Amino acid sequence: MRLERSANTKRNIIIGELDKITGILLPFIVRTLIIHIMGEKYLGLTGLFYSILQMLNLAELGFGTAIVYSMYKPIADGDTKAINSLLRYYAKVYRRVGAVILVAGLAVMFFLPYLIKDEVPKDVNAYILYFIYLFGTVTNCFLYPNRRALLSAFQRDDMIGRTHMITQTIMYVLQAVSIVLAKDFYLYAITVPITSILFSLLSKYRADKIFPQYKEEGELDPERDSEIKKQVTGLMIRRVAMLSRNAFDSMFITAFLGLGMNAIYGNYYYIMDAVVMILAVMRSSMAGGVGNSIAMESEKKNLKDMNTINFLFMLISGWCAIIMLCLYQPFMLLWAGKKLVLPLEFAVVFAVYFYILKMSDIRSLYSESAGIWWEMRYISVLEALANLVLNWCLIKWLGLMGVILASMISYFIFNFICGAVMLYRCYFTEEKIALYFIKHGVYFVITAVIGTATFFIVSLIEIDGIPGLIVKAIMSTVIPAALYAAVYIRTKDMKQAEPLIKKVIKRKKKVNEQD
Repeated sequence: MRLERSANTKRNIIIGELDKITGILLPFIVRTLIIHIMGEKYLGLTGLFYSILQMLNLAELGFGTAIVYSMYKPIADGDTKAINSLLRYYAKVYRRVGAVILVAGLAVMFFLPYLIKDEVPKDVNAYILYFIYLFGTVTNCFLYPNRRALLSAFQRDDMIGRTHMITQTIMYVLQAVSIVLAKDFYLYAITVPITSILFSLLSKYRADKIFPQYKEEGELDPERDSEIKKQVTGLMIRRVAMLSRNAFDSMFITAFLGLGMNAIYGNYYYIMDAVVMILAVMRSSMAGGVGNSIAMESEKKNLKDMNTINFLFMLISGWCAIIMLCLYQPFMLLWAGKKLVLPLEFAVVFAVYFYILKMSDIRSLYSESAGIWWEMRYISVLEALANLVLNWCLIKWLGLMGVILASMISYFIFNFICGAVMLYRCYFTEEKIALYFIKHGVYFVITAVIGTATFFIVSLIEIDGIPGLIVKAIMSTVIPAALYAAVYIRTKDMKQAEPLIKKVIKRKKKVNEQD
């Protein structure tokens, strides 16, 4: 079965972006209420708990992605029996995964005093609060995760996005009410497991309605079972490196610098992560289509597509990084107040950190779609270890800056460089990797020059408050866009990307005419 990759990608992006915008604006409002009504230590505490649960959730992330990958070929072949057996296998193993997360999460409770440097707010019990978050995480493993995987494999993330948008809106509204009216942090926390359960039930309903022909039945053949276990192991190791970046950062900051500093770091990271999430929608919306393309198209065709998509993606990423650089400080001053604003060099480092994170996005999308997680297991272990060691060393030397640099260095070396080498060694075997690195070097230099020029111009604007932020936002948006257009308009990269751009615009006009 050949999926409608372009149509599905566009639909997924539209719904996904709406979901992410909702998921950025509403928690931003809630986070603001916590800062000004309850205090930054509450943010530091929840940030720590989310980091711990990210680490515990490694098994869930690895297994879910591996199952989606395993469905690509049966979907392409129209093999209903194989899909049904995968759904049954997924549900069975996920229950075991949920049990493991629950036991491990309960064990972590004994170490909470060692992870919190200063005192917990007097009106909350850290153990009770942590258990509420743990329960919300565990419910995702027991309530129909295989049905969400089915939607993703068929590139129907738009259905997941709609459901997520509804349940998240409910959650954030309830959280705002609990903070403003009740000023009760337990009520704030209990909304997490409640809406998690609602999301799982609604996702199952939507999946059953769209794909009623697929049931949890049948047994996997031994060969497929063995292959999935191998891929899960490799992918789980990969996820350790991915999640260790923010999880380790938050844990080290809380343990060495306190809940207050973790809250300040969390505010800056939240802004960066908001942009990351918006771009992540573009990446995830293409996952099913890329997986289908890997299964059906040639390596040469996929390499050409990857280079084209990567060029456009880095163009957008660089543009976002420049806007972040110019707006970080004035925005943080208005939002959190002067006492929670870090020095200017942190804004620069966070903008560079963001850009480095985006350099591997499209490459990793093709790596995951090609299923080379097992081959990357040693690289992933080294990245996690390097991040852990660098965090330990640099936080003592450079404080908060050391934590950020630790993640940047380990990611750049092991994820960007080594990850690309592994993709070309295992999938694009007949192509030379040098051009890939040269292109990224050129993209980075151009972005750095345009970013420096834009920041210099925007810094000349001496208007304070909201009017100043608006003017700076307009300038930091328009100037780099114009400079990028001037630089790239006649390049080979842009000419190769033109057919894709025109195709998207044409499809958009067609949809608008139908509406």
